[in-house]
Amino acid sequence: MSPLIRNALAGLLLLTQTAQGMAMNKTDVNEAEVPEFEFTEHCAGRYQLELPADMKLIRSGYNDEAIMASVYPPEDQVHDTAYRGEQRVEEWQARVEVERLKEKVETGYVHQNLEGSLKTLVYYADRRKLPYLSEDPDAAHKFETFFLKDFPEVGQAIAIQGQGALGVVKRSEPDYKAIFRERLAGIQERAGHVEYHPWPHKKAGICLDREFVVVNTVAPEREGYSMKFYNGKRSEFTLMGGTYTSEERLKDVQSEASGMLAFLASSSMKVAGRKGRLFVSDGKYSETEREFRWVATDSKVNSFHNGHFVIEGSIEMKDYPEMAPMKGTDVIVGLLKSVKERPYGMLDAKR
Repeated sequence: MSPLIRNALAGLLLLTQTAQGMAMNKTDVNEAEVPEFEFTEHCAGRYQLELPADMKLIRSGYNDEAIMASVYPPEDQVHDTAYRGEQRVEEWQARVEVERLKEKVETGYVHQNLEGSLKTLVYYADRRKLPYLSEDPDAAHKFETFFLKDFPEVGQAIAIQGQGALGVVKRSEPDYKAIFRERLAGIQERAGHVEYHPWPHKKAGICLDREFVVVNTVAPEREGYSMKFYNGKRSEFTLMGGTYTSEERLKDVQSEASGMLAFLASSSMKVAGRKGRLFVSDGKYSETEREFRWVATDSKVNSFHNGHFVIEGSIEMKDYPEMAPMKGTDVIVGLLKSVKERPYGMLDAKR
């Protein structure tokens, strides 16, 4: 167990025992009384945290104005994610082809490059042939852009999707192909920033998991990310962060994050240096389960350092009997205290 988690749990154990009349001062807490429990350090977004060793990453997603990327467990066969093994490029190509064949209009590949570490596939779909667009001769061109960043030295690769490779360009625009090529080059450059760096590391930017990182030298215009961990039973932990360019939208998101919890008692609590409020409620199906949501209250528009930041989840104490006599709320506070801004995580962020 790390010193950070051990100290947090020791303090919480002291509070618990004091409330029960079992201890009166800090020296009464014997090191041996702190539960022996394994924790794993994770890199998530611009932060690092420690969670019980049985909590595994089950979903990670990132997006900015140019790209989207996600990571799911290796056994996941549904989502476009990280690929492993000798057939990783072929498996990715097959996945892109499945997406192309789902289109309801005629499509065709207009750009294919499988050389180098960044593989690229782009297909064109003439959406004007859809019924609701048939009367619109100026409907936007639509290019779907897919990348695979390959790391042959470790036998892994990660899929990346372009965000609006062409945007809204009218059919009357004669240079739409040149516009596409220019924008594709920019998106390719951004996709190239997804790199393989096993944790721990000191790379600026966004950790997708303990292996893949969106490495930034300069922060994007905007970003959003979410990482969810789950122990396969009743306990989970989700971290979400991002930026907003609209004050009104940020307020709406903050309000949505609090939701019905606003009617519950809450407490002020700093997490990773951010001011926020912690809401804790009883679980729906168990007396020993606690659901929680921590919401940053110091978020600012167009800020990476003070972007939208929410942590939520649930702790079922039956999953962790060795944590007794602490309560679910005690464990939640201990886990939140483990969250901190990782070294160099904000190096690229100037606002």
